[in-house]
Amino acid sequence: MTILYNSSYLANDGLLDTELIDRVEYVSGPGGVTYGNGAFYGIINVITKKGSDFNSAQVAIDGASYQSYKKRITYGNKLENGADVLISASDYQSHGQNFFFKEFDSPATNFGMVNNLDQEKNRRLFFKGSYQQWSLETAYVTRKKDDPAASYGADFNTSPSFMQDGSGYTTLRYEGDISDTLKSAIKTYYGQYNYRAAAIYGGQLLKEKDTGRWWGTEAKFVYSGLDKHQLVYGLEYRSDYQQDFYLYTGKIKNSAYMASAYLQDEYRWSNLWTFNLGMRGDYGGNNTSSISPRLAAIYSPIDVLDIKASYSTAFRRPNVYEKYYTDYATQLTNPNLKQEVVYASELVVEYRPDKTSKLMSSLFDYTTKNLIEADILSSPAGATQYVNEADHQTKGVDIEYDKQWSIFSRLRASYAWQYATGEAGNWIANSPKNLAKLNVSHGFFNQYLQSGFEVQYVGRRLSNAGNQLGGYSIANLTLYSDSLMKNTSISTSIKNLFDRHYSTPAPTFYRPDSFSQDGRTFWLQLSHDFK
Repeated sequence: MTILYNSSYLANDGLLDTELIDRVEYVSGPGGVTYGNGAFYGIINVITKKGSDFNSAQVAIDGASYQSYKKRITYGNKLENGADVLISASDYQSHGQNFFFKEFDSPATNFGMVNNLDQEKNRRLFFKGSYQQWSLETAYVTRKKDDPAASYGADFNTSPSFMQDGSGYTTLRYEGDISDTLKSAIKTYYGQYNYRAAAIYGGQLLKEKDTGRWWGTEAKFVYSGLDKHQLVYGLEYRSDYQQDFYLYTGKIKNSAYMASAYLQDEYRWSNLWTFNLGMRGDYGGNNTSSISPRLAAIYSPIDVLDIKASYSTAFRRPNVYEKYYTDYATQLTNPNLKQEVVYASELVVEYRPDKTSKLMSSLFDYTTKNLIEADILSSPAGATQYVNEADHQTKGVDIEYDKQWSIFSRLRASYAWQYATGEAGNWIANSPKNLAKLNVSHGFFNQYLQSGFEVQYVGRRLSNAGNQLGGYSIANLTLYSDSLMKNTSISTSIKNLFDRHYSTPAPTFYRPDSFSQDGRTFWLQLSHDFK
C-alpha cells in the first residue's frame, strides 16, 4: 500500500507475478489489532512460493488480446547448505485498444474516438531467500500506462497522456525460539514509491512527479507459558519520512510517523469456549492517535461446528494526498481532515461435515465514522476537496460452500447480500447489493488436462453521479496441461467467455460516469522448466 494515496496495487502495477503466488488468504473484518493503520474492512495476505517449489530455472512466454505479451524468467532452489533461494524477473507490454466515449462526441474532440492511447508496459523483479532463522525478501515493479479517458480535465485525445509509477520494498526478518514457551519474530523494512504523470491541459504540457519513502521495524512475541493462554504482543515503529509532490504549481513536502504497541490473548476456557481479546495503541502526532480493541468468542459444541461472535474497530488516518495535495485548480487541501474509524460486529458459523467440505455463513454490521470522501466544489468549479462525511453503515449476510474431492476436482460457491447507506440513509455509489461466485475445477483424461470454470455475478449499483448501472454475469474458462511435452506446461484462458457487455462506475476525476469493460479476451502461456 503506497504512503501517498493508500492505494493497493493488484493488477499490472502489482509487485508480484501471479506465478510466484502460492496462495491468497482473506480475513474479513477490521485487522487493526494486528496491522494498525489501514487494516479497515478486511485483510488480504499474499503468500509467495519458495525456491524449493521450483527446483529449477523456468522461462515463460505469454500472449493475450490487444497485442499483449509477457516474458518471465525464474530460478528457485533449495541449496545443499539449507538455504532457499527464489529470484524472478518479467517484462510485459500491451498495445491496448481504441475507444469511443460518448461524453466527448463532438468535432472538437475527434467525435469521441481515441486511437493508440492505451499502451501499457510493466517490469518486475523479485527475490526471496531464507537461511536458518533469517529471511530476506525484496521486490520492485515499474508500470507505465496511457490514459485514454482524459482524467482531471485534460485535453481529450492528445499525447502524451500517461501515468507511470514504481514501487518496491525490502524486508529482513529473524524468527527464533527464545525458550520453549517464547517465540520471537523481528523484522526491519524499507519501501519507496514513485509516481510520474504528464498530460496536455489547454494546449500546455503539464507534468507531475511524486515520491514516498518509508522504513520501519517491528518486534513480535508469542508466549504460551500460561495455562490455556497464548499471548501475542509486540512493538512497531514506522517512519514515512518522505511524502513529496512536485507539481507545476510548486512543491508539497510532508512526513509522518507511527509508534504502536499491541497485545492479544487467546484463552481456551474449555473444550467448548475460546475467547480472543486484543488491544492496539497507535500514536502518530497531529491528532492521529487511536486505540483499536478486538473481542471475540468462539463456541464449538461439536468438533465440526464453530460459532464465532466478534466486535472490533480499526482506523485509517487521511493520507497526504487527501489532506495536503493541491494544484489550486482541480483539488484543494483540507488540513483539518480527521481519520476514519470503523466499528464492526460479526457473527460467523462454520460447519465442516467431513474432511473435504466446508460451509460458512456470516452476518455483519459495519459503521464507519468520519468516512473520507471527495466533495465537488462550486468554486473553483468542479474542483474536489476531501471531507469527512457523517456515519456510513453496511449490513449484510454471506454464505460460502467449499467441496474438494481431490487436488484436481473442487467446487467453490458463494453469495453475499449487503446494503451500504450514507449519512442520509441513501444507497451509496459503487456498492452492489448482490454478489455471487461459482468456481469449478476438474481434471480430464486421467488428469492430463485440468480445467477451471467460474461465473461471477455483480448486482446493479449506482455510479458516482447517481445513475444506475445494470447487474451482470461473466464467465471465465481456463485450461492447463503439463503432460504434452516434458518439463513444459501450457495454460490458456478465455475471459468473459460469452462476450457480455457491461459497465463499471468511473472515478469522479473522469468526465464519463461509467466505463464499458472488455468483451471476450484470450490469454495463452507456455512455460518450460530446465530440470
